[in-house]
Amino acid sequence: MNDNLRQWTAELEAAGNSEKIEILSRFFKTGKGEYAEGDRFIGVTVPVNRAISRRYACSSREDIAVMISSDIHEFRLSALLALVERYEKLKHREQRDETTDFYLSVGHKADNWDLVDLSAPKILGEEIAAGRRLSDLERLIESDCLWHNRIAMVSMLTPVMRYRQTDMALDIAERFISHPHDLMRKAVGWVLREIGKKDIEALRDFLAANVSRMSAITLSYATEKLPSHERAEWRRMRKSATTL
Repeated sequence: MNDNLRQWTAELEAAGNSEKIEILSRFFKTGKGEYAEGDRFIGVTVPVNRAISRRYACSSREDIAVMISSDIHEFRLSALLALVERYEKLKHREQRDETTDFYLSVGHKADNWDLVDLSAPKILGEEIAAGRRLSDLERLIESDCLWHNRIAMVSMLTPVMRYRQTDMALDIAERFISHPHDLMRKAVGWVLREIGKKDIEALRDFLAANVSRMSAITLSYATEKLPSHERAEWRRMRKSATTL
């Protein structure tokens, strides 16, 4: 381990809080048979981790690769936050392309929902909003890897929330509408909810066409900001459709 990595990991370890480890382990489903089985935590909060990661945004790709391959959750998160910081600071297209390529090459190691959600919209989401990386997006959609799928879905938050681009997000939400994993069902609902904030009729049209295929959790997330009576009506319609 070189000096940069020793300093980076030492800062994270010093910021750890042993009292948070058990709480985080339960929250992020690290138990036997759960989606993050065996993941290790040292109890670093996200704001503290983000502050530390900023200081290592210029680390070599080799050092970031080491961090993102760690079995310690906060080390992997710090590597991804450093990549986000690097991407946002870079001005030249070639450098941003290199950073995005690297992010995509390690995307399968963003193996929990927070690792995806704190990185994908900031890097891939910006690329997609600019009309780039569409072939990479398709590869992520078609992947058998849960984390690739979540990267594809959650990346849509940037086009939707920052640029009011909803068409592609609606298309991808429809493609993932029957995904078997709860983390994807929640992601689809989350993106749909944000679409509704920008174009409520687009959300309602989507619900009308797909409510019979939606899980209860997806519908709950998607309709969270709608009036209570309308949410109840969509639940009734889904229940009626799924019991036929």
